[in-house]
Amino acid sequence: MTSSHLPEPALQAAAESLASLPSSQAAHLHTCTQCQRQVAIYRQLYVAAAQLPPSTFDFDLAASVVAQLPQLPAKPAFTWVLGLVVVLVAGVLAAFTLVFGGALAQAMQGMFTVLGAGLGIGAAIFLAGQCLELLARHRRHMRLLAFS
Repeated sequence: MTSSHLPEPALQAAAESLASLPSSQAAHLHTCTQCQRQVAIYRQLYVAAAQLPPSTFDFDLAASVVAQLPQLPAKPAFTWVLGLVVVLVAGVLAAFTLVFGGALAQAMQGMFTVLGAGLGIGAAIFLAGQCLELLARHRRHMRLLAFS
């Protein structure tokens, strides 16, 4: 069964813009009252749909997601232990230098650079430990946020 009227996609396209129709369909539309009524109905639907308010959730989605996230464990003692070791080593070296500094200066004339290097190495180890801890914490946070 064939119809001489415009198909639904053509009627919808005409409701949006007559320029999108081929000339034969546009000519039919100008003469056919039934197709003109269908286009008018589609235009009313488009106007009504454009005036609808945007859909929203009836609950707070962000609060719901945050409530389901697991609590992070307490900060590990690794940072404090490493910091404490560096401070203790630096304190022992400083006290040793103060007490025996004069005698050591004569006995080991070039060793103060070694002590300074030791302090530098201790600080570098501390800094590396802090960086590793930060990286581990970042990875834990990313694992918690992964929804796969």
